Amino acid sequence: MQRTRDRSARPRAQTTPYFLLGGLAGLALVAFGSTARAEGFAQPPDEPVIAQGHPAPGDRGDDDGYDRYYTPRSTVRLMTGPALRVSRESPDGGLFVALDVGERAAGLRLSGSWVRVGSARGLSQYTGELWLDFGSGGRLHPIVGAGAGVARENQQDAISGALETHTLGIGLLRGSLQYSLPVRDTDARAALDVIGSVPAIRGSSSVDSSPWLLVIASVGVGF
Repeated sequence: MQRTRDRSARPRAQTTPYFLLGGLAGLALVAFGSTARAEGFAQPPDEPVIAQGHPAPGDRGDDDGYDRYYTPRSTVRLMTGPALRVSRESPDGGLFVALDVGERAAGLRLSGSWVRVGSARGLSQYTGELWLDFGSGGRLHPIVGAGAGVARENQQDAISGALETHTLGIGLLRGSLQYSLPVRDTDARAALDVIGSVPAIRGSSSVDSSPWLLVIASVGVGF
C-alpha cells in the first residue's frame, strides 16, 4: 500500500516544475505584449493597417486644401477692365481702374473711369466708396458699395460748336459679383460691376445732366 502511494506521488512531483515554468512563461508573454502595445511597437494582426498622410496641395477635391492654396486673402487689390456707359443717348465704351483696400467683409474703393474723354459726350469719373462683401472667405463675392465722387462731362456748345467741360458732384451705388480665380498663392479675381451715378451737385455753368450706368467687366490681383 505504501509503495503504491509513493509511485503515484512521483509523477506529480515531476510535472509540478513544468506547470510552474509554463505559467511563468505565459505571464511573461502577456506582460511583454501589453507593454509593447502601449508603447506602439506592436499591432494586433486582426486589425487592418491604415495609411495616414496629408493630401496633396494641388488636390482640388479637398475643399480645405483648395481654399488654402487658391483663395488667399489680400489687403489691397488692383482691378481694371473695359467699361460701358449706358445713358439716355447711345452707349459708349471706355476704361475703368479701381483700387480696393480691405481684407475681410468691408473696405474702401477708389476708382476712376474714362469714356470718350476729349470728345463730345466724353466722361471722366473719380469716386470713393465704402463696400460690404457678403461672401468673405469664399470663392464667390457678392458686393454692395455706396459713395460719392466727381464727374467731368464734355459737351459741345450748340451755338459756337466749342467743346466745354462741366464738373458735377455725383452720388453712386454699386453692385458687384466677384469670383476668386484658381491661381495658386494669388488673390486673383474676375468681376462684373454695375455702377449707377446720379448728379447731385452742379456748378453755376453746368448744364442739365441725367443719371447714367457704368457696366464693367474687370480682372484684379491682390497684394
